[in-house]
Amino acid sequence: MTGVPALVRAWSGLPAPALDDVVGVLRAEFVAPLRHVAPVGLGLVGLPRWHGKRFARSGPGELAGVNLVVARDGSGAMEERLPMRAVLGTGMADGLPAVVVTYPADGPRPWRWVRDELRVGSDGVLVGMSYVDRPLLRRGGLPFLLRR
Repeated sequence: MTGVPALVRAWSGLPAPALDDVVGVLRAEFVAPLRHVAPVGLGLVGLPRWHGKRFARSGPGELAGVNLVVARDGSGAMEERLPMRAVLGTGMADGLPAVVVTYPADGPRPWRWVRDELRVGSDGVLVGMSYVDRPLLRRGGLPFLLRR
């Protein structure tokens, strides 16, 4: 599963991770052909230099998280952006179990409409699918990977 078409085809066959398997720092990776386009697009909507996500337990059945971006100063430090929460839920495209990541309803656009879903790939990597919950945009997700 190395490219967008392969991940989209495999999506419904992937199992949901346990919430505890998502806790910690997860490094993002884009798949072909999004490796060059996705970082530019994310920069335009508030996540320049996106590094990944960090999650921690926040209550029974729920995780609190933040997106991590690499600091501009060249120090390699991580900055926190866009808080989020994660729960076990059902996938938007197929109704199957997934860890569902949502952003605050009063968050900046487009993030208030973004829903990331996480499942486990065959190699143990977390496979993410980002959906925009708006008319005409709900149909397809954009895949990404998260690694420990």
